[in-house]
Amino acid sequence: MLPDIDGLDQVPYLTSDLLTVDEPMELRQLPKSLLIVGGGYIALELGQMFSRFGTEVTIIERNAQLLAHGYEPEVGRSIGESFAEEGIQVVTRATARAARQQQGEVVLMATAGGKERQFRAEKLLVATGRRPNTDNIGIERAGVRVTERGAVAVDEHLRTNVPHIFAAGDVIGRQHDSQMATPVGSRQGGIAGNNALSGKAMQTVDHRVIPRVIFTDPQVAVVGRTDAEAVAAGHRCWCNTLPMSLVPRAGAIRDTRGVIKMVADAEMNEVLGVSMVAHNAGEVIHEAAMAMKFRATVQDFIDLLHVYPTMAEALKIVAISKYKDPAKLSCCAE
Repeated sequence: MLPDIDGLDQVPYLTSDLLTVDEPMELRQLPKSLLIVGGGYIALELGQMFSRFGTEVTIIERNAQLLAHGYEPEVGRSIGESFAEEGIQVVTRATARAARQQQGEVVLMATAGGKERQFRAEKLLVATGRRPNTDNIGIERAGVRVTERGAVAVDEHLRTNVPHIFAAGDVIGRQHDSQMATPVGSRQGGIAGNNALSGKAMQTVDHRVIPRVIFTDPQVAVVGRTDAEAVAAGHRCWCNTLPMSLVPRAGAIRDTRGVIKMVADAEMNEVLGVSMVAHNAGEVIHEAAMAMKFRATVQDFIDLLHVYPTMAEALKIVAISKYKDPAKLSCCAE
């Protein structure tokens, strides 16, 4: 998706695959400086990568923090702090208004903090989100309905309004709580293929538990609902956020950056979501995902014996925080 920036169509800019728009050529030289419009996972992964290669990186984000949509506020703040520590400039509450080329640079005009500001860089990367690509494929000739966001409309079996046509992956967008991610599309493709061709009972998609990882350093890993999403769904929630400094393994490897947050139904105790910013968070989140698949409770995380010291112990420690101060625990989180 492209933001409404005056003059954007007149300047060269990079997309998430590091191709210059309208040019079949990859970026081949490391830019000295890079402006990134957007504060989602693509902006974070590519921004940190370029920064560590030696590029001066500035991220322009219109919201109050990074990862403003679909993530806990604590997650955006935590990764923002890590970026600031390594010299990545993050400008929040900033809306890009206009772009132009000047003396071999891209000049971006933005409103930030109520003031007009000018940003300059050798290259511009637009990372403001993705949308289903259903343009110019003639789908309308088959009578297949698409949503107002351009996604192919499907039911819980991934069947379109044309009975013999099924759709899966990014092309269905975020319907039925789907995520536009490779493993999700792969799973959906198998279900759609079964439903279209096997002659067996229809399978349904279940997007209640979809783990996601942003491959920054530290990593961002989430599964399930955020606190706000759980409340919107009618739950009375218990939730708590702890710094990774309370996790013995984080101290042992001298990397205490990040946080972990758990969201649970206050009455049933079922864990509804886990968010984590930490070293190896992408490995840890699968324990939470498997537990949530079988509707584990906070007590289940506490009762499970965790190896000491591991990063996965963070799950047990944050669960224990419902009942006691984890800062006063002995070793092995007991």
